[in-house]
Order: sequence, then structure tokens, then C-alpha cells
Amino acid sequence: MAASLSLMNSPEDAWENVVRPWFERIAGRGLQNQAAAVVTASRSQAYFFRAQLLAEGKSLLGVKFLSPPQLREVLLRGGDLRVPLREHLRLLLAVTAEEFASTKRDEETLLIAKSIARDPDRFLRVLDELRGAGWNFDEIDLAGLREIAAGFEGHVRECGFTFIHAADRAALAYAQESRPLFSHLLLFGFDAAHWSLWPLLHSATVSAAEATVLLSDPRDEARDLDETWVGTWEETFGPADITPAAKTTSAASVAEALSVPAGEVHFLVGRDTTQQARAIVALTAKFLADRRCERLGILFSGPGGLPRLVATFLESARIAHNDGIAHVAPSALDDDAWRAWLELQRAPRLKPLFQFLRATNRQTFDIISVSQLEDILRRAYNNVLIDDIQLLSDYCASSPELRHGNGATRELEKIRFLPESASLTEFLSQTRTAFVTLRWKERWNELERLSRNWKDRVAPKFSKISYLRWVQELVGAPSLQRDDLGTHPYARVHLLTYAEAQGQPWSHLIFAGLNDETWPAFDTELAFVRDEQIDELNRQNKTLNRRASKRGRQGEGHWSVREGKTLLIGPNEQRQIRRRQMLNLVESVSAGIGATASLYSEATPSRIANPSEFFSWLYFTARGRGVSQQTLHLLEEQTRSWLKDWSPIDAQKVDSISVGRTRYAFGARRQLHPAGEYEFALRSSPNQEISLSVTDWQTSAALAGDRLDESLSRS
Repeated sequence: MAASLSLMNSPEDAWENVVRPWFERIAGRGLQNQAAAVVTASRSQAYFFRAQLLAEGKSLLGVKFLSPPQLREVLLRGGDLRVPLREHLRLLLAVTAEEFASTKRDEETLLIAKSIARDPDRFLRVLDELRGAGWNFDEIDLAGLREIAAGFEGHVRECGFTFIHAADRAALAYAQESRPLFSHLLLFGFDAAHWSLWPLLHSATVSAAEATVLLSDPRDEARDLDETWVGTWEETFGPADITPAAKTTSAASVAEALSVPAGEVHFLVGRDTTQQARAIVALTAKFLADRRCERLGILFSGPGGLPRLVATFLESARIAHNDGIAHVAPSALDDDAWRAWLELQRAPRLKPLFQFLRATNRQTFDIISVSQLEDILRRAYNNVLIDDIQLLSDYCASSPELRHGNGATRELEKIRFLPESASLTEFLSQTRTAFVTLRWKERWNELERLSRNWKDRVAPKFSKISYLRWVQELVGAPSLQRDDLGTHPYARVHLLTYAEAQGQPWSHLIFAGLNDETWPAFDTELAFVRDEQIDELNRQNKTLNRRASKRGRQGEGHWSVREGKTLLIGPNEQRQIRRRQMLNLVESVSAGIGATASLYSEATPSRIANPSEFFSWLYFTARGRGVSQQTLHLLEEQTRSWLKDWSPIDAQKVDSISVGRTRYAFGARRQLHPAGEYEFALRSSPNQEISLSVTDWQTSAALAGDRLDESLSRS
């Protein structure tokens, strides 16, 4: 195993000095038994490499492009480790929290346990980060949370599962004893934001005969985190080589000067999300008309209504793009009948029952029809004023006043209701009976496949609510979909999150949705922990990071993490990384920048939405003055005036051509002068003489005459 590290200042430097020579070397080696692999932090970076190589006519034969999850699958292939789905972990954590809440505890701890049972995902992320960084549950100060975490880990082991961080460390031990999986490996785009992936990337590097790792030069905004990241790689694989600059760059800080002239920075404020989306697409059309536009990125904080509207408007404008965010679409098994069944199981009341009967259009009733059953139940409800299904069924069976009451009771008995609490095996058995009655074979096959080999190991009883949430997550798992024109990975326009746009050169960037309220929440925020406890967790986070760090072998100033440890990325560290990412993106632009925001809040339409800190900084840097509410109103008026009645349909003709040149050519072809480039679509004379036969010339003249007559008749 031979690993070489390179420290880069910009994506252009990395491409010219390391990435392109690496691909040229791989292309010349021919096909081998061991594959060459490129692992990138995001798919967008892989698409950029592919586009560059295809444009230069370079071969990609024998090269695999892998994302981190795909890399993990390759490294663990052939092993006996079983990494559970997140849905399984959430169920086991909810089961543990319900067990904990059933015992007598103090009121605060009991409330915490109940909160975890209702929403286990947040606490699960905290446990993932803590164990992924190499720490055990003893580092949790709250005794109740520590006991829940320990019980949860015990349930996971009993089911035969292995946590993902433990699997990554096991892959490292396996790689050190096995033959290489890759002949050549290139790692690109990973920095301090990916500390949780350090064991996986370490395993991949050891699994390659030759590994090339590209690291980013740390900058002040997150220097401690990035320097420790680089130092850990250097401590493990030796010192990194500094890649020479591909082009001369200004020494001025980005806080003092932008990478583009101030006149190329555009600020658009929409009155609401729809108007902001229209403004983004209009600015996209304007940028595409710029001859310098090679790669245009539209960046969002994450999925939501704004990126969905922008993708829809781009589709209407017939602008090809790569929708890296996509939109969530329900699965084929998630229909009205499925959702109605879940709601009926959660609340066996009259209204959910009627919705379920209408959605399923059941044909299993032998005695009475669905409409008759609804009429009987309504009359029974009017008599008792209770909409509980079991009570109404008993009343129908015992009331002599209701006609066909006994028949309604027998029909209601055909609907299977799950018990309020049971073990996983009992729940699944009851579910199978209900699904067979409903002829839901596909849903049961999916549920049975995903619970096979471990369902019998969950002994404790738990609530129906937790079980139904697990079933809904498995059977109704949504998929990501894109519009027809949003599936072009090599298009000039890319819709991405801020993190996915890193490590690539851009000619134009549009920073969209720059409002404080739409900025994503930190992953480590806990809704069930008080503010003072969160402050304590932040202080503890810094303490653990100091304990995980050590001085490297290169001497003073060289820091790395201890073996088996990584750094914890808390809210403070996330803010530093986010600021560094935004400034890196500003520096990566070569032609134009756009920044958009909404004037009014989505949650409270009557309230002015504050712009984000980045929007204010960018506006001050480009315009030399701060952002006030008056400024926002003025920008909204200017945006509205600029858009006027513009619609995305108007941008259909604006994709890769210049509107100004098109209008000039239109007028030039209608002037009396000798034929030129606009008549024959030739900017210069052809290299060889073009000759036509008399027949071809007569045919062409006849066609031209017919078209002239047609145009005159229309006019």
C-alpha cells in the first residue's frame, strides 16, 4: 500500500496538477483484475470529473466512481457484518425508551424518555456521533440518557446488528490483513465536515495498492478543525505535497474583495417563495445568455418548496439541468388505502373507518354494502354519541332498534385491529392476517423481507404507535424523483445544496433562499433537552475534542486525533464549517454571483423575514452598505419591476444562445446587402469550395420560393 497526499488551494489547482494526470495514468494501464476507483464527497464532484474527461476525449474505462455508502458496501462485501437500516434502529430505540418510561423515575427523566419514544431520530443522531467519534456512553452526563443509550445498544447486539461506525472500524482491521481491493484509488472533496467518515476513508486507503488523497488547504474560518483533519492524514500516511497554483490569484482576503466585480453580483428579493423562484429562473436565463457561462450552480440550504418550484419553472422554461436535490415522491405502495389503514389502526374511530372503506372499495362484505354499513353506523352514533368502533359494534349487536345491526357487527369483525401493545412477532403475525384479508401481498412481502432473521430477538412488548411508525417507514418509504429535464448530469445548470457544490469551479453561482428562518437547523439540536443542558453538551463537546487530539510526529503545530477517535462536530463547529464553505464557494466563481431571499416570512406572511448573515455580508461587500428593511423593500420593488409579467415560458428560447446576438441576426437577415454569415450560418468562408448540381440548385431555389410565398400569404 502506497499513499500520497496533496494539499490544494483551489479546484483548478487540483484538476491541473493531480486529478488530470491521475486519470491519464489510469487510462494507459489497460484493463486489470483490480479496479481503479474514485471516491468523492458528492455526486456533483464526480459529474464534474466525468464532464471534464469526456470534453477532452479521455477514456473512463475501468474506473469506478463511488459515493461513501457505495464504498462501504464494497469494503464490507463478503463479510458477516449486518448493518441495520435506520428504521430498525429507530424502532429499537423507541422500544428501549418505552421500557425505560414504564419504570418509576423522576418526572424530568420520565418526560425525556417519553419524548425519545415519540421521536427517536434526534437522540439516535447524537448517539451515532458520540460512538462514531470513538466514545462510549459513559460520556453522557445525564444518568437517564446514559441508561437508555446502554439499553439500546444491548437490544442492537441481541438482534445481531453492527453499528455503522463499528463496521467501518472492522473494515479497517480487515483491510490491513487482506490483499488490496483497488489498484488505484483517488479520494477527493473530503474535509473536516466529514470527520465521521474518517474510519471508512482510512479503510479505503489501506485497501488500495496506490492511493491518492486530495486535501484542502485550511483557511481561518475553520482552521483548527481542518488542520487537525489534514494533520491526521499526515500522521497516518506521511506529509502532504503542496500542489502549485494553476493560475495567479489575488492575495486579498475574500472578506475584503469578491472574486468577481461588484457589478456582477445581483441581489433579488421576492415577495414570497413563488416570486423568488421566478426571479431565480429569470436570473438563470440571464446568466445562460452570458458567453462566459460554463457551469451554473443554484444552491439551496436543503430540500423544500423553493428548490421544487425552481425545478418546476426550469422544466417549464425547457432549460436542461441536473436536479441534485430532487423532490420526494410516494412509493408505489403508499396509496390512499394504505394511509387510511394506518390512520384507522392509530385511531379506531368512525371517520377513519369511513375513509378506509371508501379508499379500499372493499368487496369482502357479504351481507350488506359499504353504503349500508355507513348508514347503520351513523344511526348508531346518533344514539350513543360515541365514535369508538368497538363500542359501536357492540351497540349494533345488542340494539333491537337498528335494522341489520347484527350484520354490521359481523362485517366489522372482518377488519383486523392491532393490539395496543405486543411484541414484534405478535405485531407481525396480526399484520400478516390483516394484509391477507386485504390482499396486500406486496406490502407483506416487503415487511417480511426486512424483518427476517431478527424479529424473534425483540422480546419486549411495545406500543402500537411505535410499531405503526416503523411499518409506515418501511412500506411507505418515499423515493426521489426529478422532472424530465432535471436528469442531465452534464448540463450547465445544477441544483445543489451548499455542501455538495464544494470542490468545483463555477462560472456563475446563485445563492438561493438566504433567509434566517429557512436556514437548516443543526443536526445536534435536541428538542427534549433544556438550553442550559445544551450549553453543557457544547462545553463537553469541546472537552472531548481536546481529549481526542494529540500532537503529531511532525512537531509543534501538527495536531491529529488519537487512534480510534475522531472529532465531534457540534453546533459551534458546524457554524465554522458553514462559513468556510460559503466563502470557498464565493472564491470559486469566475463570472457572476446571484443572491436571493424572500421579503416576507412563510410561517407568518405579515412579518418581514430577516436575511441571513451571509446575504448581509455579501450585500455589504458588493455595495458598501448594510441591509435594512427599507433596503429589502427596495430590492423587492426592483425585482418585481425587472420581472414584470415575465414567465418561465418566456425563457424557453434562452438556454445556450445570446438574446442580443439572436436579435441582431434577425435584423441582419432582413437588410439589403450581400449574403453573409447570418444567411448561411457561417462566420468565415469554408475551407473548400462548395459546388451544387443544376438539379440541386433548382430544387433549393424552388423550396426558397415556396417559403417566401407562404410567408407573404401569412403577412
